[in-house]
Amino acid sequence: MFKPISDSSSLNISLPMLIQAIGFIGAMVYGYGQLNARLQFVENKTEMNNKAIKEIKSLQDAPIPSDVRQDEKLRVMEKEIERRRDAKGNK
Repeated sequence: MFKPISDSSSLNISLPMLIQAIGFIGAMVYGYGQLNARLQFVENKTEMNNKAIKEIKSLQDAPIPSDVRQDEKLRVMEKEIERRRDAKGNK
């Protein structure tokens, strides 16, 4: 009942079954490619976000240029007020 595989052995596969198998394998390869591309995108985006977060954390306590200008204006105004008080007190 069991025949060993040899040169005269044959295998009968229906054409629709062969097309389905090839289509299934193609769909699996395509799906794997799409999944791999999406994972790479997410990994890349995560790495960029981590770098941005680290940069933001390092700059968190740094003075903001507008704050520096505002502080300088306040110093000038305080000096002007002191000067006027001194001038008023000398009269």
